[in-house]
Amino acid sequence: MKLKEYLLTAMSLIPFVFPAPSKAETPTITYSQGQYLVQAPDWSRITWDNLPPVQEPGYLSIPQNLISLFGYDPSRSWSAGQKVDSVVMLGDTDDAFKMSSLSLKSISSIAPNNNKLTLKDFGLMQWQTPASLVKSIPSLGNLSLQKVPPIAALLSRNRVLSGGNISQILRLNPEAANLPLGKLDLSKYSLNSIPGLTSTSLGKFKSWQQSYINQVPGLNQVPFDKMPQPINSGVSVVGIASVVLGTSERGDARVGNNYFISGSVIRGDKTVPTACAAGKECSYLEMGDFSGSEGTLYGKRWASGSSQQVKGGYGFLAAVNSGKEPTGRLVYGSGFKVALTGVNESSGTADFGLFFRICVRPPFMQKTCTPYFIGPVPWLGVKENGLVIVGSGQ
Repeated sequence: MKLKEYLLTAMSLIPFVFPAPSKAETPTITYSQGQYLVQAPDWSRITWDNLPPVQEPGYLSIPQNLISLFGYDPSRSWSAGQKVDSVVMLGDTDDAFKMSSLSLKSISSIAPNNNKLTLKDFGLMQWQTPASLVKSIPSLGNLSLQKVPPIAALLSRNRVLSGGNISQILRLNPEAANLPLGKLDLSKYSLNSIPGLTSTSLGKFKSWQQSYINQVPGLNQVPFDKMPQPINSGVSVVGIASVVLGTSERGDARVGNNYFISGSVIRGDKTVPTACAAGKECSYLEMGDFSGSEGTLYGKRWASGSSQQVKGGYGFLAAVNSGKEPTGRLVYGSGFKVALTGVNESSGTADFGLFFRICVRPPFMQKTCTPYFIGPVPWLGVKENGLVIVGSGQ
């Protein structure tokens, strides 16, 4: 059986259901263009920690024999109401934000932490080994065991003699070299008990990709505009919310893809506009353009993800969630997708939500991602005759 087919049958496929919309409380700034105003996200005050919680539960289970292919285990489960920073792993959004290039020291320079942190607070330490730490921090190999108390304690529990430097000891004791530090009570050791730990970038550590964001001290407090690769504000392309149309609307075969700005995300992380299927429910937001009827956004439609599911993901993980994601756009880059989650014709309002995905980059292979199916995370809504941040779709 081919690997992709195996994943399709062995991996958890999660049915997608929209919850009732929930109002987001998100830091904003007022963005204006001419007579139009919009409350745009204030990315200098938005962090992983203060994103609204995920509204729907879900899970992903990777077969054990495939975890070795990926190099770590991206399996997880989450509940409705759970914080995003405890659902998203570092590997999921590294292409978007380059968080792997941060170190604990550089994080603390952006988001100071006055707590006395221990190795237990740095979640990925539990699966590090003496051998992996020496690989991550080569200078450790030249030190004596007495200079690195956690490694000394781990090796002494296995009756390893302490003659020579750490590299020499590990070469003579390969079994002990691969013991996980999680066998120790890591709360007894400060971050400084491993010299060079706080100045080493996250991406140097073994299986760093499977660490949740909230397992890295201070990372969930770093504003999105202070990431190594800052978030795209999306305001390069802004339209006008002309009118919202509800669930009585149906897809029309005469209204093709070029009438829409919402759609699928394909490899290369680009939004491909996708029309609603003929005869199927198709609530949508119709756009206006500052240039009037000659503008590129004039008359374009942003379909609701509660009406339309589209093909999503690529590579092995594209099979997850039956290969579907809510229609929407990459407004702020590939870190998450923005979907229209509901419209109210009587009030002339439209609600939006963010959706996240799981990504893996297996060694010597192309990146593979699930559809954007983790969510929705309530986001900023719009009113008719207000501005809509559309972004470039990438």
